[in-house]
Amino acid sequence: MRTVVYIDGFNLYYSLLRRTNLKWLDVVTLFRDHVLGSNAQVTQVCYYTAPVLARMSDDPQSVQRQRIYLQALRKMYPDQLRIVEGRISVTTPFQRLVEPISGAPQISRVQVYDFNEKKTDVSLATDLLAGAWTSAFEQAVICSNDTDLEPALAALRRYHPHLRLGLVAPVKTSDSRHIAADLRKHADWSKTLSPVHLANAQLPERIPASSLYRPDAWK
Repeated sequence: MRTVVYIDGFNLYYSLLRRTNLKWLDVVTLFRDHVLGSNAQVTQVCYYTAPVLARMSDDPQSVQRQRIYLQALRKMYPDQLRIVEGRISVTTPFQRLVEPISGAPQISRVQVYDFNEKKTDVSLATDLLAGAWTSAFEQAVICSNDTDLEPALAALRRYHPHLRLGLVAPVKTSDSRHIAADLRKHADWSKTLSPVHLANAQLPERIPASSLYRPDAWK
């Protein structure tokens, strides 16, 4: 069964990978060898992300680590993997406080940085539907638990009911009740993504035929 995998990179990162040593993740091996069955012929993995901004990170080196990681994926899978980058939008709105600040009760609002990922969800949804209309796959597998994708899944199910749709939710528990119901209702099958899967699908410490290594902070 010709299968294309669509990965919501930020949803995967913030749900399962952040604050772990599993960030050096081989997303192709993960789905091809550990998540999907032998009847799935993975023809392409599409990974949607956005370049990290130093000012949104606790560690400014996050920018370089992400760059190395994306280079490593491209080097390992120049043909099978497609990386689609959006962007991070930065605004500085004023927000109301939930509770007064001790010692400064006169302050009711503060100005904050607000970082929002742009284009990635729309790109994923667009590519999913384009793939359905162009017969790029017999099965699409979505790795996300973001309900913003629900309209795209509903459209695929409505207009292409013969295509198989799988949902792999990156949630912190194996309890399927944590899979978003708005997404699951459109899928032929759904499952959670196990940390064991992630641990068994790490890139080599050094990417062959390159000078790319797993960042020390990720070991």
